Amino acid sequence: MSAQQSIPWEQQALHIAIDTLQEALSGKPKEQQEALHMSLMTLRGFLAAQSSVDEEFPVAPTPTQSSMDVSRINKFRQLLSERRTMAGLSPARLAELAGLPESALCNIESGRALPTQLSLLHLLSVPELKLEVSDLPWEVAEADPNFALNCWLAPGFDPVKMIKELSMQVNSFGGHIEQGYLYMDPMSAADWCAIADLKDYDEMQSSMQLDRAAGVILEQSGKMGLDVVALGPGSARNEVRLIEQLLAQGGHGDVRLYLLDISQPLLSVAYRHAAETLADRGGVVFAIQGNFHHLPRYGQLLYSPQRAHRRRLVTMLGHTFSNLENELRFVRNSLVGFGAGDLLLLDIRLAYASTDRPPEEIIERDPGLLKSRRGGNSALRQRWDDFLAGPIRRYAHVQTEIEVQRVLDLSCPIPGSYAVDARARVRLSSGEEREFSVYYSRRYDPAKLQAALSREGWETVANWAYGGDGNPCMLFLLRKSGPALRLVE
Repeated sequence: MSAQQSIPWEQQALHIAIDTLQEALSGKPKEQQEALHMSLMTLRGFLAAQSSVDEEFPVAPTPTQSSMDVSRINKFRQLLSERRTMAGLSPARLAELAGLPESALCNIESGRALPTQLSLLHLLSVPELKLEVSDLPWEVAEADPNFALNCWLAPGFDPVKMIKELSMQVNSFGGHIEQGYLYMDPMSAADWCAIADLKDYDEMQSSMQLDRAAGVILEQSGKMGLDVVALGPGSARNEVRLIEQLLAQGGHGDVRLYLLDISQPLLSVAYRHAAETLADRGGVVFAIQGNFHHLPRYGQLLYSPQRAHRRRLVTMLGHTFSNLENELRFVRNSLVGFGAGDLLLLDIRLAYASTDRPPEEIIERDPGLLKSRRGGNSALRQRWDDFLAGPIRRYAHVQTEIEVQRVLDLSCPIPGSYAVDARARVRLSSGEEREFSVYYSRRYDPAKLQAALSREGWETVANWAYGGDGNPCMLFLLRKSGPALRLVE
């Protein structure tokens, strides 16, 4: 007996009606197409409700869908149903966990309606489903009115709690203020943007050889799609410059940029800049408000590169890597979810003198440690001091006088490196004095840095010097080591 003969007459009638409507759609004006399409979706809903075997009657293409799109949707429907069943979740329970109406979930699973971008985002947030970004048919999902898929709030992230903790620390007897707190409130973000707008700072950042880095990144990724995970991007100028180069040199637009930052105000600035700049050049931009120290919690970014046929590039530009409290611990623990073949791009400041030299010699050679920057930019230094002192000035319960001083720290995890420790010396109105470490910036011996990162499983692919003698810096591209991967050609 053929499949057609085994179909009940009611379903045969629905199939005939659907075929007739699909034929009628061709050549009709757009307004009539929309009305007929709504009738077509209704008939498909009746058919799906009567049929117990979805795979016999998969979703048929609409006038705007290719067979590849339909296959992608059907594959997702089947995956969603399998994952829900494996997790032991009823449709009602999954709908509750995902924050969706049960009817919407049933319509997606049965094929009565296409998933929307918002519904996919809700389903991705349910850990029991173990969905990955690559599993979801973003490209064929329906756009929700007044909704653009551009922003995620990382699980467990609580900025209000962090501001309260900052206030408690500022009003304590001193100590270390975690650097992420510097960027939390809108005024701090504004102060940072003022620094980024200074000509000298922007020119130094733009001299980074991102064009050369982009070429090597594309060689490493082959024909794979590329996901760029930007950690602490600030205003995202460097990251956008890199994406522009990748798109220009790559000849295709299969590049996704994920902006992950602890600061909502800065993330808004970064997202707007990236979205506006890249709007006509291809690429997709997402914003994620979260703490990059908690990367292993963010499963959306930790898919299997081989299975997804995509390559991941983690970026830490603007000397973000140099500001970490313990760089090796960060690489070991926070980048643990990245796999063999994934890439890491970071820029660093180079040491002005070997750590084998006397401390006085290092202080004399490093402009950042001099009390007055001879021949340097005093306006930039003053902006930095205002930025570093800002949180203490705003959240202290009493009036304070603040002076930012910089001291040499030779107790660094990576051999050959030293740090400039910016310390805010605070005098209260009572005359009492306190001291806070507010900013940490390391300088490195590049060979010893490469060796240290190699021991953590990240091998250097290439590096490029920039910044000149006055501000020597280097851009590094590293690759997570492991079994050799066959790149998709």
